[in-house]
Amino acid sequence: MSVMLYDLTASVAQMCAPVPAAATGGWTDWLDHWQTLLGAAVGGFMGVAGAWIVARSHRRRDQDVAAGMVLPDLQQLDAAGQSLRQRLGPPPNAPNLPAQARAFFEAGRVVDTLKLLAERRPKLFALHTPAIGQLSDVDARLYSHLFQCQMVHRQFEDAMESLKAVPSEPKGLDLRHQRICSDSTLCVEHAALARFWLENLVFSPWPRWVVNAYLKRRPDDLVKRSMYLLEKGEIRPPSMTGERGQL
Repeated sequence: MSVMLYDLTASVAQMCAPVPAAATGGWTDWLDHWQTLLGAAVGGFMGVAGAWIVARSHRRRDQDVAAGMVLPDLQQLDAAGQSLRQRLGPPPNAPNLPAQARAFFEAGRVVDTLKLLAERRPKLFALHTPAIGQLSDVDARLYSHLFQCQMVHRQFEDAMESLKAVPSEPKGLDLRHQRICSDSTLCVEHAALARFWLENLVFSPWPRWVVNAYLKRRPDDLVKRSMYLLEKGEIRPPSMTGERGQL
């Protein structure tokens, strides 16, 4: 039975005309070739895009952690500077004040400032760690204020530690004491401006490009103070300052 079935199948196969093979080089081969290349390109692009998204997310998370560490130090410095200004009171604004009287008042103000700084000043930690390096690519202005705040604060603390005694009257002052007071003021200004950029560029719910575009179009007082300090290396005069602004 099996032999008969085999012979019948063989006879039918010989009677059927052979099916011609598909011609090579046709449009189907061309389509298959480019489909393979396109699939490989899309797959490679998706892989690169996925890796970029993961790396960006990881980088942003590191920046958030570093910002969370540095922000309390900046807040302490900013609050200490405001408290010091309130306790000292405003300087005299009398155009007709004699130069000798003005110099005596400024010397007394330096003495009072040194006493208050020796009595109480914030102790910082994160500002002197590599945490600020994690924020270097967020914004050049932010990193510049952070770096300069770190350097000035280190100089200020070293100078305060080297003081054997705080002068009790103006005649005991020298250039070193005035430098300590100016470093303290400069450090507080850098801290306040770094805090402003940190809150607007890292902790703001708005995208950074939106914040930058808004502040560029409508710069507030702190933006102008930041620009003035970074360009000229000195604090903007008080007569030109205003209120803090935030998006």
